[in-house]
Amino acid sequence: MPHRNRFTAACRAIAFPAGLISPNAVLEFTTDDLAHAIFATGRAPGDEVRHGWASVWEFVHRASLIPAYVRRTRGGALVKSALAMELDRSEKVTLSYSLGQALTGIFCERKLGVTHLLHIDRYASRWGVVFAATKKRADLFGLSPAGWVVAEAKGRSNGIEPDLLNTIIAQKRSVKSISGRRPWLALGCVAAFPPHRRELSITAVDPDEEGPEPVDVDLDLDRYMLAYYEPFLAAIAAGTPQVRDQRYLTSRLGLLDLRVGLRRDIAVRVQQASQGELSGLHDSVVELLDSGIELDEAATAFPDGTLVGSNWTNAISLNDWRF
Repeated sequence: MPHRNRFTAACRAIAFPAGLISPNAVLEFTTDDLAHAIFATGRAPGDEVRHGWASVWEFVHRASLIPAYVRRTRGGALVKSALAMELDRSEKVTLSYSLGQALTGIFCERKLGVTHLLHIDRYASRWGVVFAATKKRADLFGLSPAGWVVAEAKGRSNGIEPDLLNTIIAQKRSVKSISGRRPWLALGCVAAFPPHRRELSITAVDPDEEGPEPVDVDLDLDRYMLAYYEPFLAAIAAGTPQVRDQRYLTSRLGLLDLRVGLRRDIAVRVQQASQGELSGLHDSVVELLDSGIELDEAATAFPDGTLVGSNWTNAISLNDWRF
């Protein structure tokens, strides 16, 4: 990916296992990474497939936040555009929430090896899972090579308020087990814009204690995979088909100038699962992914077999964030 599309953000890691993440790491990512993470971590009302086009427009809305409100400094930092600074409070909350979800997704992929991070409510809605009544349940969960990772995502349009980390600590250990296994890590991640710098920074924390009302997630891996991939198929079906590479099923989402794709072999297997052949989906996808990532010159290929290509260089390079 060209350097002009790449961001860097300071990343402060607190209380993680020794040697896992540097306390003062740097997270590098691109506009493609942002678009992919915004999509994968999204939580539409109900499951996204059942809502059809509504779910696609919901994704288009969240992805459009990037060219509208995100800018890149000459040094590569992510800052807010002038338009973002003029938003009212509720609009700022929406932007911060989406960026917080996306940066948590990128952090979990780059630092922890989580390739399929899913919003816990999307899985629950898709399969009718009911959790114990609690207001402190984490947002996201995904499987890493070392075990399950649970993540609570936060976004702030300014700095981190003093009590926010305490709130995250209460929420992040809200999942006691997944399929009978205690999560390997349960972290909180905050994407914020400190007033003194205005550049996006990330704070991730992993204290070990459980919250007061932890829940058990009874999860089926095949259902998990189907819930993860179905929205990608819905977005591809909604766009204009493109055939640049026979290895991928791809389409372009019009005015947003965004290309979305999925490896054809995985797409075929997911389509079979959605039509009733669900059993063995997880193992099939893992086996297909073990064959390696299929590279594409015009977009970013992700470890989950998806493809995202954005064309937002001009937008994020605008200097309208200076004042």
